[in-house]
Amino acid sequence: MVELMFRKVLLRHGFRRNRRSDELQYIGHWDKLGGIYVTLKPKMAVVEVKDRNAIYVFRSARELELFIRDLKTSVNMA
Repeated sequence: MVELMFRKVLLRHGFRRNRRSDELQYIGHWDKLGGIYVTLKPKMAVVEVKDRNAIYVFRSARELELFIRDLKTSVNMA
């Protein structure tokens, strides 16, 4: 159930499934930020922002939604 909620948030923000990965992973790419990889695990989403060399872990879809919105705003994409 939690994975479904994470998935809805990711699809709403333009992320697409990475079929080359063995894990349940979604990819987003923004010109000003680069690649963003989100791996869905049981009851959590692990977000990697490659250009910033940062990893974030979220346990709720609401937190993930707010993070993506803030990230888009910070790179002037909103």
